[in-house]
Amino acid sequence: MYQVTSRHVYEQPTLVMTGKMRVEEIKDWIGTAYARVAEQVGKLGLTFAGPPFARYRPLDESFEEFEIEAGFPIDRPASGVGEVTSSSLPGGTAAVVTHIGPYDQMRPAYEAIQSWIEAKGGTSSDVPWEVYYSDPVAEPDPSTWRTEIYQPYIA
Repeated sequence: MYQVTSRHVYEQPTLVMTGKMRVEEIKDWIGTAYARVAEQVGKLGLTFAGPPFARYRPLDESFEEFEIEAGFPIDRPASGVGEVTSSSLPGGTAAVVTHIGPYDQMRPAYEAIQSWIEAKGGTSSDVPWEVYYSDPVAEPDPSTWRTEIYQPYIA
């Protein structure tokens, strides 16, 4: 069902907001985070270097609570202001898969990535991130949403 590929990615500077929350709180928080980060990108005279992304660091084994970093890649490193901070997406080798459909149905895509990495004799090396190519406001049908998942790994 999922086609996993390997890509070399370069470290990418980002501006983000971070928060700790339960799964059910993410939907309300993430739109606000993107709006505030986008506002800072404009105020700082930066250029977006790609679509919005989010990294989810599980805070427990049930995957019910996460530390989330949500924002945009930018054209050059910059200091954030207030709740918007600078960060980066890591460089290196990543397993990548595209998921089409609702966000709450991505678990099989993550499982496909992990199985693929293990079949190659590799191990995950950092927290994965999701890149969102669909705007749920402009595209209200979740069955059409396109998301790429990047999982850094060591072969």
